[in-house]
This record gives sequence, C-alpha cells and structure tokens, in this order.
Amino acid sequence: MNSQPIRVVIADDHILVRQGIRAFLETYPDLSLVGEADDAATAATLCSQQHPDVALVDLVMPGGGIEATRTIRAASPQTQVVLLTSFEDAQQIVAAVQAGALSCLLKDVDADALADTLRKAARGEAVLHPRVAAKLMDALRRGSEPGSEVLESLSQREREVLTLMAEGLSNQHIADRLGIGEKTVKTHVSNVLGKLDVSDRTQAAVYAWKSGLKQRAQ
Repeated sequence: MNSQPIRVVIADDHILVRQGIRAFLETYPDLSLVGEADDAATAATLCSQQHPDVALVDLVMPGGGIEATRTIRAASPQTQVVLLTSFEDAQQIVAAVQAGALSCLLKDVDADALADTLRKAARGEAVLHPRVAAKLMDALRRGSEPGSEVLESLSQREREVLTLMAEGLSNQHIADRLGIGEKTVKTHVSNVLGKLDVSDRTQAAVYAWKSGLKQRAQ
C-alpha cells in the first residue's frame, strides 16, 4: 500500500473556498495540499510544476474550469481533475468531461464525501454528484448518437461491461454481477476504452448513455 499522501491542488477564485478546503485537508493525514490557484492559467502552470495526484477545480472561475481541465491534463496527464461547482449545468459538465475531467461534485458536498472523492480520483475512479448525474444523463439522452459501427466492434461481454460501467459500478461489482473474475473485468474495461478511443471510465460511461446502449440494456 502506498504510504505517501495524495497530493492535491486547489483551483478556485474564491479565497474563502480555498481556505475552507485547505482547513479540511489538514484534518486528513492521507491528503496533502501542494498548491493553490485562482485562475485556469495559474492552475495549469502549478500542475505542470507539482504534478499533483488530483486537481480540485472550480467550474466557474477566471479562464474557465473547462479550459483549466484541458490545460491541466495536457500539462500533467497523471493529474486527475475533480470539478467542484455550484451549478448543475449539464452542458458545461459534459464539455468538462470531454476535456478530461474525471469527477464532478456540488459545493454543498460534505468533507468526508469530498475526501472520499479525492481518494477515488487518485485511483482513477469517477464520482458524480447524484443531481449532476441525473441532469447529465438527461442531457445525453437528448443528444446525438455516436456512430453504431464503434459499438458493433464490441463483443457481447464488452457491451455488458460497458453498460455496468455506465451505472458507475467498480470492477469488483461488475465481476460480482457478471460472475467473472476481477482481472477479466479489467481486461474487458481496457479493451472497451481502447475501442471507444476514450481515456477513462467517465468518458466511456458518457459514450454508453449518448449512444443509447444504456437505454437499450434497460
């Protein structure tokens, strides 16, 4: 087990928000704040220097959270981006996910849930606030469908795995649901990401909903 604390950068233009997050991080020994930024450009520069495990990014700030996400991921690909927002704007959240964001939380999240999300992000696991997820799924259902030829390239088992990924299930839960080994699930997940040409589970889940696969499976 990695004994090093999870290194976090905060990007938010409200100093009181940053102070509050800083104070809460200090209460968790496995989380370490390594820098703060108040705009997108500063956040990208800071991440390129510090290479944190996670960047906690305000969706609405100077330069924009979407641009911050894009530039952070370009400057430090190993840094996972968790969006923090007061607004349930599905269009912006979809754009942020497409830019590389892993998770999205509302600012009314409690400290323990935020800490858990940061830990999951460091492991590459996505978290969406339930209200955000509901709006996001509704927006994607009304969106255009990706080409069916990509879905046709997936095996039946890979489609089943993708459908369960769209429900937010972990590899272990997918393995339990399908009655197969977790290592087998990891192989299927890797194949799915490769065939869909996406970089993470969140983007794969978005694809599943937008393509209609998730609805057809219900």
